[in-house]
Amino acid sequence: MHALKPCSDMAASRATGLGKRCVAWLAVAAAAATLCGSAFAAQDMPSCYAANQLARPTASERAVFVMIDQTTVLDDKLVAELGRHLQSLLRPGTTFRVYSFSAYAQGRYLQQLTAGMLEVPLTDQSIRDATAVKTLKSFDACLKSQYAYGTKLVAESVREALQGTSEALARSDVLASVAAVSQVVRDVAAQQKTVLIVSDMLENSSISSFYSQERMRQIDATQELRKVEKANLRADFGGASIYVMGAGIVPEPKGARNAAASYRSPQSVEALRTFWDGFFERSNARLAGFGAPALLTPIR
Repeated sequence: MHALKPCSDMAASRATGLGKRCVAWLAVAAAAATLCGSAFAAQDMPSCYAANQLARPTASERAVFVMIDQTTVLDDKLVAELGRHLQSLLRPGTTFRVYSFSAYAQGRYLQQLTAGMLEVPLTDQSIRDATAVKTLKSFDACLKSQYAYGTKLVAESVREALQGTSEALARSDVLASVAAVSQVVRDVAAQQKTVLIVSDMLENSSISSFYSQERMRQIDATQELRKVEKANLRADFGGASIYVMGAGIVPEPKGARNAAASYRSPQSVEALRTFWDGFFERSNARLAGFGAPALLTPIR
């Protein structure tokens, strides 16, 4: 994982997708890592339950998966929105994984950037009463440090992924990447599974292309779903809820002189939503929110 760059460095390049301002939560979460101490110096997420010889809950309350498409460049407002969503998602009892993806042939293949678990506090009073005071103090302090370290890992990973975004990438294997991650989502034991996909959701691969002359085209959702079926591309999210932000973002074509060059009609956006709604329904998931590009639905 790359070291975090100062805000001034990130502001120097529009291509990073971070624009002129740093997102407050991402910066604060990274700075909070100073609270962690030497016990959390490694990349792995140590268990506070194991460290204090306490029985750990068998399954997490929630599993969160964040996927960032490096072909999609977000503006300042969307980056800030992403920070707010991440802040609300990362709470005790949550396991997390962060991925970046683009196209398998461009050196931007799907990769996991970080993973960990934010453990729940020990609330069973009978167990607390039977546990030594010294152990309880150590455990409670460990949870605070663990939370600071976990949010730092996510902040670093998201910033790394955003800094690598570019409009120049020629291909985007959204379907293949989403299908690959679905296998991990399916197999994770959690009471609730949430997937946040930060992407324009515009496929541009050997399966199909949602572009025409560098512009987003109005697809036929039914026909595109047939192409996916013909390609034998299958996914299974194990009942997860899917949230998308950034859908339909189209950069201005090279040489364009007016905003009309990147215009997206309501019909084309709706067709895109219909396609992905159908895809996720077939993949044992529910499309709970579709931000085109801003995600107006709260992530629950």
